[in-house]
Amino acid sequence: MRAMRVQRLVLIFCVVSLSTSAQQFSPPTAANGPQTASIIQQSLMALTRGLPVTDVTMTGAYAVTSASGTQSGTITMVATASGQGRSTVTMPSGTYSEARRISAGSASMIETGPDGVPHAITTQTAVSPNPAWFCPALVLAAASSPFYSSSYLGQETLNGEVVLHLAVWWQPGSGATSAILMQFWQQATRHDIYLDASSLLPVSMTFLLHPYDKENPNKPLMTYRGSNSDRTVELLFSDYQVVQGRSVAFHIHSTLRTAISEVISDIQISSATFNTGVIIDIPSAVN
Repeated sequence: MRAMRVQRLVLIFCVVSLSTSAQQFSPPTAANGPQTASIIQQSLMALTRGLPVTDVTMTGAYAVTSASGTQSGTITMVATASGQGRSTVTMPSGTYSEARRISAGSASMIETGPDGVPHAITTQTAVSPNPAWFCPALVLAAASSPFYSSSYLGQETLNGEVVLHLAVWWQPGSGATSAILMQFWQQATRHDIYLDASSLLPVSMTFLLHPYDKENPNKPLMTYRGSNSDRTVELLFSDYQVVQGRSVAFHIHSTLRTAISEVISDIQISSATFNTGVIIDIPSAVN
């Protein structure tokens, strides 16, 4: 069981370090201002051309490279505007799936390995990434909901290109009133999104990935302080193609860097569909 949870970090969320500011996750200074809202809406228009996105399903080829070599397989990713998402990776070692739900101030995550047994993962791991991490349109759309805040952090240079830097984070429940808890929550759930300055299409997204703590599975979320136990994740989005009138990144490249290793993964999308009415089945956990 523990080995399967380690596989989750390797097979599904892999990322590279970005700029110093992204790695440090410095607190945004102004949230939900008119300029931020305008940039988000313009980016959404570039992604969707004003068409609604209630759900998305993507399938493609998946390859992951680590110190032990390269494995190849397939991946299916499904997400809804209501805050649910499921990623399923099929590799030579078996099929791994995780289902996430973030809504109304609560987060949950169910993980299933090759044995087919669903297991619940605790909150500090469930809060990041966003269930729709592979579909920036849904992440940006969520930023406009009462449960999220966002901030425009200015113009920067990323990989030699001019980008606009946004930060989006999930608001805690009504019981989280202290400033220090709010800061921890912001840091734990924050997604930094980088938009091409010309097209306003997302080219990168970074977030923290909180590994499952088997020694202390019920560790409170507020004990996370951006320590070395967290992984900083970057996704690179490219090869945008128009599908059903909406722009989709058909190439998602990622790297997971820890203190002792680096894992690189590559997703090449082969199909994408929108608004099929898909229902994400989140199984009941056995633990």
